[in-house]
Amino acid sequence: MIILIGASASGKTEIAKILRTQGYKKCITTTTRPKRVNEIAGADYYFVTKKEFNDLLLTNSFIEVTGYQNNLYGLQKKDLTVDGLVIVDPNGANAILRVLGKEAFVVLIKSSKKLRKERMLKRKDKMEDIKIRLKKDDKIFKKRNISRVNLVLNNNDESLEKLATIIKQKYQSYKIENLSQ
Repeated sequence: MIILIGASASGKTEIAKILRTQGYKKCITTTTRPKRVNEIAGADYYFVTKKEFNDLLLTNSFIEVTGYQNNLYGLQKKDLTVDGLVIVDPNGANAILRVLGKEAFVVLIKSSKKLRKERMLKRKDKMEDIKIRLKKDDKIFKKRNISRVNLVLNNNDESLEKLATIIKQKYQSYKIENLSQ
């Protein structure tokens, strides 16, 4: 499994879209966040109410759960696939690593604060939300907050296709080295 981690607007979602066109299956997460323009329910996220999310919590349906910007996010056990990819925060990555161990390949995607702000403005995020995210993300998305990182990529001036290719190549090498008998 490929685990993508990165601050808001670091490019992780776009890289995941490219990897999906190359045969990787997306492990869809569940969220109480409202759907953004151009997002597709059941493809980008499972969008649920807070009550529905809490009902899933009560039935122990999640591998990991996190709160961000007054919304809840979680990966349901039913959506976990070893041959897939998922986007989570450091806490989510650590929870998945506890379950999958060396079968998980963790990629930390970094991007400059300036570029991330430009991307958030382009996708029409509110300025108030952008300021909060930039400030919080500086604390949350540090390498030391993740129990294992296999690859760190800087998404500032490289093409997303090139970054996806690097991830795919490194992941294939990792699988050969660490998962072969």
